Amino acid sequence: MGAMGVLMIAGGGTGGHIYPAIAIAQEFLARDSKRRAIFVGTKYGLEKTIVPRAGFPIEFISVGGLKGKGALELVKNLARLPVGFVQAWKVVARHRPSVLLGVGGYASGPALFAGRLLGIPTAIHEQNAFPGLTNRMLARIVSAVAVAFSDAGPRLKRADAVVTGNPVRREFFDAAGRAPRSTVRKRLLIFGGSQGSRVLNEAMIGALLFLARLKDRLEIIHQTGPNEVDRVRDAYRASAFADARVVAYLDPIVDEIAAADLVISRAGAMTIGELAAVGRGAILVPFAAATNNHQEVNARVVEKAGGAMVITESQLSPERLATAITEVINDPQRALRMGAAARALAAPDASRKIVDLLEKIQRNE
Repeated sequence: MGAMGVLMIAGGGTGGHIYPAIAIAQEFLARDSKRRAIFVGTKYGLEKTIVPRAGFPIEFISVGGLKGKGALELVKNLARLPVGFVQAWKVVARHRPSVLLGVGGYASGPALFAGRLLGIPTAIHEQNAFPGLTNRMLARIVSAVAVAFSDAGPRLKRADAVVTGNPVRREFFDAAGRAPRSTVRKRLLIFGGSQGSRVLNEAMIGALLFLARLKDRLEIIHQTGPNEVDRVRDAYRASAFADARVVAYLDPIVDEIAAADLVISRAGAMTIGELAAVGRGAILVPFAAATNNHQEVNARVVEKAGGAMVITESQLSPERLATAITEVINDPQRALRMGAAARALAAPDASRKIVDLLEKIQRNE
């Protein structure tokens, strides 16, 4: 297959792990038409639909998570580990990749251990400021470590960690030049990921009353997730913002972010990377149940840079949310300043830096 023929990427579970992985695979292939990329994941993660849709082959192994699980679930998943490892070993041995990258998520552990034992150069990419359990374990054995946030290197106990940022799909950077539609009304976008966020939906419904006096200056687009669209839509119809656009799902989200002046969202690493790429300020409400509270750790990085205001779930109330929105809307330059600060955190070369690192370890081993 030539010197650098096959990249295997292991991991997944959420879109936050898979989309960056796809961006890395695309960069890897763009450098040489003879190259191939193959993914390893589980049948329970989103990778089973997203990866094939992006045009990549995927192999499945049987593993489950160990952190934050009930006793029964834990026993079942521990029992599955040897099976997962044997399956991973077979997959890795069969494809013999030139280099193996773990992106976090259940499948990355067994696959990278197998790769290491088979003498294949291995690397991990950590998307969050606070690394997950799998990557903290793998950091001890892999050839190279790439991190999105500089804080993650010391937490992985790797002085040689390369800070790359998070790979974000090209279209988000392309949208950076687009100014929000300049009208008298500022545009507010609320989204809670593809499933929506009940917490955000609740707080926003309650905030409408406090925001009523801004009705001539505020236009709202709210993505609710499939389960709550009718309830949220009814609440808007009964408020001063009867003309708000309330939808279950927004796709492509990039156009909506580019058209917004201010965004209210969760603080997953992916979302933060996309907001930075487009250059939009945000009110971030970290998901409180995220493992190791990593969403808040991510959000504080952006807040410190001036690109966001953070309201934790325990602080969140309709009044607090309305006050934050009003502050930004009442200061004409505030949203622009936040957007520029967020933009300064963007990592347009993340995929390139990660593939450079993969090529380097492959040459050195």
